[in-house]
Amino acid sequence: MSDDLIVRTRDVAREAYHVETPAGAAFVPECLMDKFPNEARPSHQSAYEWIGAHRRQITGAVAALKAGRRPKDPYDLITLIEET
Repeated sequence: MSDDLIVRTRDVAREAYHVETPAGAAFVPECLMDKFPNEARPSHQSAYEWIGAHRRQITGAVAALKAGRRPKDPYDLITLIEET
């Protein structure tokens, strides 16, 4: 993982990973991740590898959401985490 995207935790209820990008925090749903053989859902290792391999698209999607634009499919499933 590079410094431009940090995985904070997995949110069990949302079935998503909490990530932080330079544009802000967001939930990346597990359903975006390719199905891994022999895994009902991605393992933490598989998920971290997938997020790392797609960090540019995830970071771009979060930036688009922050700017009020809709990211390209399938990254439009990413949701912002409202900061208080």
